[in-house]
Amino acid sequence: MKLAKFKVLSEADIRRIHEASLDILESCGVQLGSARMLAFLESQGLPVERDRRIVRFPRACVEDALVRIPQRFEVFGREGQLAFVLGEGRSKIAAGHNAVFWLDSQTGRTRPATIADVELFARICEELQAIDMIGIPVMPQDVPQPAHTLLYGVDAVIRNSSKPIFFSTDNPAINRAVIAMARAVFAGDLGSQVYAISQLSPTSPLFWEPGVLEAIMETVETGVPLAILPEPNAGVSAPFTLAGLLTVNNVECLSGLVMIQLLKPGAKVIYANSWTTTDMRNGAALVGSTETTICRIAGAQLARFYHVPSHTTAPNSDNHAHDEQNAWEKTFSLFAAVGAGNDLIVNCGMFATGLTCSHEQLVMDEEMAAMSQRIAAGIKVNAETIAGALIKATGPRGGYLDSEHTLKWLRSGEYIEPRVSVRGPAAVWQAAGAKDTPALARETVEKYAAHPGAPLDPQRSAKLSEILRDFAETPAT
Repeated sequence: MKLAKFKVLSEADIRRIHEASLDILESCGVQLGSARMLAFLESQGLPVERDRRIVRFPRACVEDALVRIPQRFEVFGREGQLAFVLGEGRSKIAAGHNAVFWLDSQTGRTRPATIADVELFARICEELQAIDMIGIPVMPQDVPQPAHTLLYGVDAVIRNSSKPIFFSTDNPAINRAVIAMARAVFAGDLGSQVYAISQLSPTSPLFWEPGVLEAIMETVETGVPLAILPEPNAGVSAPFTLAGLLTVNNVECLSGLVMIQLLKPGAKVIYANSWTTTDMRNGAALVGSTETTICRIAGAQLARFYHVPSHTTAPNSDNHAHDEQNAWEKTFSLFAAVGAGNDLIVNCGMFATGLTCSHEQLVMDEEMAAMSQRIAAGIKVNAETIAGALIKATGPRGGYLDSEHTLKWLRSGEYIEPRVSVRGPAAVWQAAGAKDTPALARETVEKYAAHPGAPLDPQRSAKLSEILRDFAETPAT
């Protein structure tokens, strides 16, 4: 039996948040920075205040849009192979994304990220079993044009790994270029098959930037799914209460999902969330707090209520080091996200409130992901696993070490294999150098550094270079 999905909201709680959200959408609405989107929604019969750029969403419009959303969809790797199904009930784990700094393995100091960091990150992801998808981990700083840094991060990832990609930008031109890059390398049909997922976010509270709306309108036409990810900050851009934080997120997310379905009924979308709470003692925005973890569970419940695939961020930590706080915040956030049944969980390899990445953190986070997924998988109970006949045949004081049953189940997935966990007698550990988990992760990184990943063939590699070159000649916006 599988682990029962975590819940923090009752059915009545969900209904209250839903009803409050519908009321806000219908009576207050959201503000749009794009005249083109405003005009489109007005043409669809939605109430619009042109002078204030406010659009309101009647209940019937929201309900009609929600039933059009696909409940699940297939995701493919770079070479056209089926990678996984999103929305089937098992959490998929993605590494990255969108940090700025890198914790250097050699010096132990934080520094600006480089293209080489991203290339190695992608090659490691290619080898890690529990990583299903790759978000662009950082904005590398050693690029010709800093305004185009995301493109170089995308280029580094898709040249070195065959796994699907996850990206985010509020710049329509950059968004178009990323999609062009994905189309250039994907062995399948990007219009009908999913290789890349784009994340776009409103600005809390209740506002959509013009560039984001333009990117939505263009992305929908390409067939690339959109994860609508509000990022309300409790007490700053949303009410301080968790129920109020959930409601602002829900209103903003629903407004995005409805706009997309009006643009293209049946378009693939994801109900996403990246909760931020605030430490009112110092103003720090927190992504690894206990309260954000509670909301990860609630967000999955709301997504299931709407029958829409869900996405959240984890494992998250607000600490700046590979220490105990990092470990417990990450473990709680990731296990809660998996246990709640979020479909896509993004952020492996990141810490320091999502600002910093490290290769060692990626390796350690992947083991946390494997552990969380194993616990969620539960216990398989049938005649063979109970092994009643074997227990009787072995009898009192017998042994199981050399039984066929043990040999059969030894590598069946019944137990996960440790990656960098320290196990065994203290004397053995000390004799091997008494290395802690970050040190063992560093050794693993060094091992993977020699692996080629999944390099592109020369023809597709040349196409990527051409897109980058053409875009570099375009003035930065």
